[in-house]
Amino acid sequence: MLSPLLNKMVKKIIGFAVIVLVLFGFYKLLSTPPKTQTNNTIDTTELSSVDMFFYYGNTCPHCKTVEEFIVQNKVDQKIKISSKEVYENKNNANELTQLVDQFCPELNQNGVGVPLAFDPKTQKCIQGDTPIIDFLKQNIQ
Repeated sequence: MLSPLLNKMVKKIIGFAVIVLVLFGFYKLLSTPPKTQTNNTIDTTELSSVDMFFYYGNTCPHCKTVEEFIVQNKVDQKIKISSKEVYENKNNANELTQLVDQFCPELNQNGVGVPLAFDPKTQKCIQGDTPIIDFLKQNIQ
């Protein structure tokens, strides 16, 4: 039989061990990121249905320059453009990241910025207002 002092000490140690295990369990539970399924490839059927993807931000001045060129020159009546806003639309932002990862990984070195166009025929990314406008000029003639 254990002495009352030793019995009290054993109960405290067991109680402390239980608390440590519970805290460790919570730590593991909360520190594990949720498992989500992500599709790291772009839908190739959508790639073949348009002439250019245009990723833009709704407050980006360079994007506005490209948008104005498209409107003034009626580019969207000459080629099929899929415009996708990325500042407020997380799905479009994720799609842009996946597209760059898959087709233009060299752009990840400097960060993916907008405006960015993607030519599905050549599978090339065009970044910046002037290069996009030059690309559009070549494709509407």
